[in-house]
Amino acid sequence: MGERITAMLKHKEIINVKEYVTDTKGNKVAAILSIDELNKVEKLLEDLSDLKAIENRIAEAEEDYEAYSRKRKTSLHV
Repeated sequence: MGERITAMLKHKEIINVKEYVTDTKGNKVAAILSIDELNKVEKLLEDLSDLKAIENRIAEAEEDYEAYSRKRKTSLHV
């Protein structure tokens, strides 16, 4: 997944912009995208979010399921 995103981000025309909106000085201030392109952006953001979650979890200490389960059961006072 990460390799795909990296490759896509390196490619300059990953998202096809239909039209740019500019201010009076000609600076781009917005972009108009097709729904298909917007869906691509949403998918990329989801993928990046997943990668960040994975990155954050890698640093966590490992814990076996039985120890985790016992800890959860003792912390849940139902």
